[in-house]
Amino acid sequence: MARKIQPAAPGQSSNGEVPPAQVPKLLAQPRQRRRSSLVLGALVVLGGTAMAVHTVNRLSDRESVLVMTRDVAFGQPLTAENVSTAMVDGDQNVATVRGEDLRQVIGMRAAVDLMRGMLVQPRMVTDQVTPQADQQLIPIAVKPSRLPARGLRPGDRLLVVPRPEGQAVPEAQASSGAIEAVVDQVKGPDNDGLMVVDVLVNKSDGPKLAPLAADGQVALALIPRRP
Repeated sequence: MARKIQPAAPGQSSNGEVPPAQVPKLLAQPRQRRRSSLVLGALVVLGGTAMAVHTVNRLSDRESVLVMTRDVAFGQPLTAENVSTAMVDGDQNVATVRGEDLRQVIGMRAAVDLMRGMLVQPRMVTDQVTPQADQQLIPIAVKPSRLPARGLRPGDRLLVVPRPEGQAVPEAQASSGAIEAVVDQVKGPDNDGLMVVDVLVNKSDGPKLAPLAADGQVALALIPRRP
């Protein structure tokens, strides 16, 4: 009787041998893509390094200077409450006072009006105390109605005009008798309702102004400040 031939089992050859396992092949990455990734990575590293170097250089170029933290009027002293230090770029074309000189500047006076946020320059401060050798300080007590409506500030320039109570003064005479002065301090009103204005005048004008100022027989005219 003839023997039936059984079909080979899956994965087995007809002669009974098991064929080798098929290993899937990995697709190779294109060289161009790998090269682009390497170049991009290198550029990122170089860019980060350049930014770090630039930041370090900028920080090393910054320096400490004095800056105003509050407004200070002409003639008023600088204190720890109105001036401090700040870091700024060192390539500025403006002469500034170094932060390490803060202690030396405290107590000096403003030679101009100083505003909050302003960098302090050497010409803006002075160690000269008023009145100076060629000046005299005269206090003038006047009614508020004899002052400008906007008020007066240290550094304002005035014409002090004689105005006796109840007497009319010709304009020509008033102009010839006017004395130029600079406001040093303003205080008041006092218990009598008067404002006291300390003014600096030339020492030759002091003797003329003092008797009028003592009686308050003057009017104050505001004139433009010098540039």
